[in-house]
This record gives sequence, structure tokens and C-alpha cells, in this order.
Amino acid sequence: MEVEISPELAEICGIHAGDGYLRGPNKRAELDISGGLEEKEYYDIHVVPLFAKTFGIELKAREFPSRRTYGFVIRDKAVIAKMHSLGFPYGKKTLTVKVPEQVLRSKNLDVIYGFLRGLFDTDGTLSFRKRGGSGYNEVLKKRHTYPLIRLRVCSKNLRDGVGQLLMRTGFQFTFSHHKSNGQNNESFGLALDGDMNAFLWMYNLGFKNPLKANRFLIWKKHGFNPPWLTFKQEKEILDGKTNPHDYYTEKLSDEAGVLPRLVKRRLDLIQSLETLTFQNQAGLQ
Repeated sequence: MEVEISPELAEICGIHAGDGYLRGPNKRAELDISGGLEEKEYYDIHVVPLFAKTFGIELKAREFPSRRTYGFVIRDKAVIAKMHSLGFPYGKKTLTVKVPEQVLRSKNLDVIYGFLRGLFDTDGTLSFRKRGGSGYNEVLKKRHTYPLIRLRVCSKNLRDGVGQLLMRTGFQFTFSHHKSNGQNNESFGLALDGDMNAFLWMYNLGFKNPLKANRFLIWKKHGFNPPWLTFKQEKEILDGKTNPHDYYTEKLSDEAGVLPRLVKRRLDLIQSLETLTFQNQAGLQ
């Protein structure tokens, strides 16, 4: 009888699908997990403790200067065998990686959420765009207010598997296919756009990666989020040391109070989600 995969192991699978590399099966067998240098806090505070506790091993992350990444290498044979048994191949996985069958078959929403969170924390993006067209207020045309949660990968199987998981969770999303002109390179995209998707994501899954979580917090507080912020700049805005409007050369006059209304509407939406959750929990008791 197959043992149900835990939410923690499912999240590890998502992290590996995004940032991992499995070498083996030989004397150099190892699991390599690493991300960008700005993700140090994400690795130290969340990824390392998650792997250490789930697998019962001692682990410490470090910088890899030659490739400008931050992460760790695991050479424990039991860990490597476990990851391989879940369907992850040895060697390059870019074109072949997919959602593990145990995650696809799981009826536990926490397992599904765990995998999605791990994958989007590492390989997904959270960004915001300006609105265009004559029907939008000038404020919406000058500030990045519209949330975009995106995933773009080279494995169609992975993208399609993520779509199967999302269909079971109530998210609205679209697929896309991208092919470089004159090249064989192609990628497969998935988009969850709009306020409702952003709030459902943060309420049900959240981002453990501060780079992405901070963007959401800035957007929720100020009604918009400037593009291309560094981790340091995000923290300065959240700490009140910097005004997010300062990152725009285009000055803004918001006499109509569009941004405050956006903030209030989003806070009302959060309260509605919390009320609905409380009512559902009360009904189960």
C-alpha cells in the first residue's frame, strides 16, 4: 500500500522541480538545490529547515561563487533514492520534469498547495502591470496595480500537471505556448492574473520566498508595486524608509483617491475570505 505523501515532502518536490538537480546513481550521487543570491533569507529561514526536518539530516546552505547561487548539496543516499523514487530523473530535467504522481493523485489540498508553493517560490513570478486603454483612470495607467502570478517552464508535462492541480483548487488560469523565432527552444506558460487570484493564492498557499511575499505586502499596503525592485529596496519600502512613488519618474496626482479605494477594496476582500473560512469551519464542527 502506497504511503500518502506529506505536505512538507510535496513542497520539497516543488522546490526541486524549480531549483534542483539530481546527480547519480554513482559515487558522486547528490541532490543540488540552489537559487539566486538574493534568496539567501528564503533558503536560511525556510528551505534548509524544511529539508533538514523532513529528511532528518543536518544541513547548512552556502554560496556557490562560480555560478552566483546560494543553496546546498545533499549526498545522503536515502534522500537521493527517495527523490528519484518520486519520479525525478538523474541528470538534466529541464524538458522532462513533471509533477510526481503521488501529488497528482492526492486528495489532500495541503499536499497540492505544498507542491505549488514550492514550485512557484522557486520558478514562478509575482509581478504587477499598469492598465492600458481609454477606460482606465490615469492612476491605473501610471502605476503597476494589476497582479500577475506566472509560471513559464520548458517541460509541457510540468505545466500541464500544474494545471491539473489548479483546476482542483478554484483558481482561474490560462495556458500559453512560446517558441523562439528560428530556434527549437520552446516554453510553456501558465498565468493566474487579477486581484482574486492573488488573494486566493496568498490566503491558501502564500509565498515563503520573501522576494515574492514582500511584493504582495507592498501592493496590499500601497495599492501598487514598482517593478524590478531588489530585496533591499522591498524591505526599505515595507519599513517605511522609502516611498514607492519615488521609483517612478512619472508624477502622480490622485485627487480622486483611486489608490486608497484600491487598498480598502482589497482589505474588504481579505475580510470576506476570512469570514467565509470561519463559517465553513463552524459548519464542520
